[in-house]
Amino acid sequence: MKVLSVSSALLLAASVPGLAAAPAAKPPAAPSFGEAVEVNVVNVDVYATNKSGQRVNGLSKDDFELLEDGKRVPISNFEVVSAAASPTAASSGPAAARSPEDAVNLVVYFDDFNIRPANRARAVQQLGDFLAHKLAPGDRVMLVTYDLGLHVRFPFTSDPAVIAKGLQGISTLATHGGETDRDRQQSFEAMMDIQRDSLADPTDPVPCPQNIVVPAQSYAAARRQEVLRTIGTLTVLVNSLSGVPGRKALLHVSDGLPLNPGEELFEFLLELCGGQGAAAGAGQLAAPENPGAGRFGGNKNPDELAVYDSASLGVKSYQASSQAMLDAQSYSVAKSLQSLAAHANAQRVTFYMLQATGLQGPNTADAASGPADRLFQSTGVGYSMRTNHQDSLQLLADGTGGRSILNTNDFLPDLGRMREDLASFYSLGFTPPHTGDGREHKLEVRARKPGIRLRYRQSYRDKPTIEKVVDRTLATLFYGIEDNPLEIAMEIGDLAPAEGGKFTVPVRLRIPLFKLAILKEQDNFEGKLRVLVATRDEAGGASPVRQIDVPLRIPRKEVLNAMGQYYVYTLTLQMKPGLQHVAVAVRDELAAATSYLGRAVTVAATAAVAHP
Repeated sequence: MKVLSVSSALLLAASVPGLAAAPAAKPPAAPSFGEAVEVNVVNVDVYATNKSGQRVNGLSKDDFELLEDGKRVPISNFEVVSAAASPTAASSGPAAARSPEDAVNLVVYFDDFNIRPANRARAVQQLGDFLAHKLAPGDRVMLVTYDLGLHVRFPFTSDPAVIAKGLQGISTLATHGGETDRDRQQSFEAMMDIQRDSLADPTDPVPCPQNIVVPAQSYAAARRQEVLRTIGTLTVLVNSLSGVPGRKALLHVSDGLPLNPGEELFEFLLELCGGQGAAAGAGQLAAPENPGAGRFGGNKNPDELAVYDSASLGVKSYQASSQAMLDAQSYSVAKSLQSLAAHANAQRVTFYMLQATGLQGPNTADAASGPADRLFQSTGVGYSMRTNHQDSLQLLADGTGGRSILNTNDFLPDLGRMREDLASFYSLGFTPPHTGDGREHKLEVRARKPGIRLRYRQSYRDKPTIEKVVDRTLATLFYGIEDNPLEIAMEIGDLAPAEGGKFTVPVRLRIPLFKLAILKEQDNFEGKLRVLVATRDEAGGASPVRQIDVPLRIPRKEVLNAMGQYYVYTLTLQMKPGLQHVAVAVRDELAAATSYLGRAVTVAATAAVAHP
């Protein structure tokens, strides 16, 4: 089977509408035949340090071994990337010219759903100083927020004034970390009410009844859904970065994400009902002003909280010693986080995770908490909450070759090390024996010299071609990054009213036929296009990427008549009034070539106006 070259002219069958003359187009006179091949090269960025954490320079290709799924693979590409030292505040002139492939693209992602106001304020202040003084000329920054919806506050820019303005605007937005604290506290209080009521039952007082676990389960289930939604949004974001050229890093700013949502509540049940409370200090946590404390089991000391070993209490009691941690593990989001890391690796996006809580004491509630809150402050519960919210950050950073910034109030040194990572590294490339199998593959890099420690992404996902096209379409949708090898023109037609207050907006694609590839099949020439389209509004809502297959069949006798003509394909979209964004991809499946186009469209009651 032979492929007619992309320079050959085509003609759609006469029954297909939309063919328009284009005299200006002048394709080559003689077609040729060839075959389209896509080469799949996987690049692994490696950071090398000695035992003291200092960077190791001067390594060569022969100093590394690269393994995929435990099998050694030859290193086909090797590059040493090294930049000059980061500029100081004095170097505020215009950015030097840089190749797009050499650019550093930093996405600063504020997780407003999982952060408290004071913590975000500290992070914004220090990030403002870092972004104003420590970025290199030509580095680009995008500011994004998340509050159960993804909002691109400012797209990629190298302008310090725009970045400063964006941070100032973000500092005024609402956060929701306090709401999570209140939900957790309500669940804790519900467990204590169940304990109190069960012990006060005059006919059958039962410590730690079976239903004491219900509030913990309800909280953990709801919190898990919130975390999964957060992970899903991050996945969409990193996938959309696929088409952004250059180095890509995502700095995630939050108070942390729980690896096992609700684990701290199950830890408290383990201390209260699993016989571990005395060792953890739970028995001395009740405050004198809490009149209910002395009723928990009839303690002689009213300042103490009675704890129990439910294993000795029979089946009426929740068996915390054997069940609590198993219940906590059932809400784990570890697999979803690992999948997110694999997606980030597929896009060559490195995660840097900044926990904005800073240094924390052993307790889980702040000093303004009341007596009932302090019942929830044992050493074990506090440790569980801290590590649970940090382990997820460490997982994402380690899995993508990045860093986690934890347990510090001064973020600037670690932010400086992040900038060094983006400027200096070793790039190792190899061609895997598979192409687009959709599977996750493990990576391992070894140093042949002793005493060298390596940091790199630990896996990657070999994405099928169409998934890469979908991700690249999202890059056009969110960031306006276009690429048009097929020389397609996109036009917005006249709108018409539709149901639900929406409008029908036609989007016409003028495709030069001589840019496409076709197969010669008996009496016909056949081609195959795939059209993808997605939209988003200013509120951050984005549609799924929809796909349409467009087969082409051209009678052989009419091929020569198609010289210099266009095929016009019309997409009909329904849009709400206001500013909308449209991204379209047209892929020539036979030539393995894809054009990506985007438009901003203002939909008003009288017309749809496209913005270049």
